[in-house]
Amino acid sequence: MVRARTVLRGWALAEQGQSEEGISQMRQGQATCQAVGAEIFHSYFLVLLAERMGKRGSRGRTGGTRRALTVVDKTGERFYEAELYRLRGELTLAQSSVQRLESSVTSPNL
Repeated sequence: MVRARTVLRGWALAEQGQSEEGISQMRQGQATCQAVGAEIFHSYFLVLLAERMGKRGSRGRTGGTRRALTVVDKTGERFYEAELYRLRGELTLAQSSVQRLESSVTSPNL
């Protein structure tokens, strides 16, 4: 359960405005999860991390949700699946908005 504590502590730090430290702790907890082969709550923790990365504005935001969907399919752990799809849609929408904005800034107006 040290892994869960590390991920959740990181999430709490990130929610309180300490994004870099929080995300670092969340990743550390995920790495521990993978090292020991623990699968329980893995998809949930990936969703929390993807959400924090999206709020921070990181590129490739939907990568975490893709990994979480893979874990859901592999483990059958579906208790957080609806939230996963909601977040994926939200991040995809935000990413496409940023891409449209970037293309309008770099495209010459004719």
